[in-house]
Amino acid sequence: HGRWYTGAYDELGLEVRLDRVGSDPLLSGTYPEALRTGGEPVDLLVYGANLPSDVRAADLDLGPGVQVGSVVETSPTRFIARVSVEPGAPTGPRNLHLGHVTLTDAVTVYDRVARIEVGPSMGMARVGGANLPKQYERFEAIGYSAGADGEPGTDDDLRLGMMDVEWRLEEYPVSIDDDDIRFVGSLDGDGFFTPAEDGPNPERSGDRNNIGDVWVTATYRPPDGGPTLEARGQLVVTVPLYLRWELSPPTQDLEADR
Repeated sequence: HGRWYTGAYDELGLEVRLDRVGSDPLLSGTYPEALRTGGEPVDLLVYGANLPSDVRAADLDLGPGVQVGSVVETSPTRFIARVSVEPGAPTGPRNLHLGHVTLTDAVTVYDRVARIEVGPSMGMARVGGANLPKQYERFEAIGYSAGADGEPGTDDDLRLGMMDVEWRLEEYPVSIDDDDIRFVGSLDGDGFFTPAEDGPNPERSGDRNNIGDVWVTATYRPPDGGPTLEARGQLVVTVPLYLRWELSPPTQDLEADR
């Protein structure tokens, strides 16, 4: 397990866990990560290896209050189960059982989204594209329910995974008439930030570079019409890395030099 990186600066990556595949069925993950009580039926994607081709709803168990209505698609590496959660079902992590195979904490049952967090809370990107490569930044909005104590922001909050949110940039004011938001770059609908080009910009006062500080704000609108939630993280867009040491200088034999 660890982080798998890519990009010119290794700035993009994801957490991975590798499991050795043998001849037995293996469950590796699900999507979505959370199921809401009393909501509409959801297609739960279950991933793995050596999965049986004849998976049926009766073969699956997600605990009390979670009903598996049908299995709508199967393959050796995944299947799709249509599931629903009864109102008032116990909240918290649930194991997924497929016969004698178990995926621990496969999904989390929750009643409502109490808060969201934007990660990273402090991100960094580098302008580039003209002379040096760009360094991108990717933001995620993670949802949490309040847990057993009903108070958001405490230790028993339940992590619900990535939420479908609206993204926007806002000015992070550090000077009078700050205009960083106009020049630093753009944020797409998935929270992926693309910085502007490096080098002086004649359209900016003082021919300054396209660097600056901005807020990255996420807005979550619950599908059931509940209160709108917002969170934000800070993004610093800075200059390219003009000098990179790929390898440490070779160690010299000082005794031999003498």
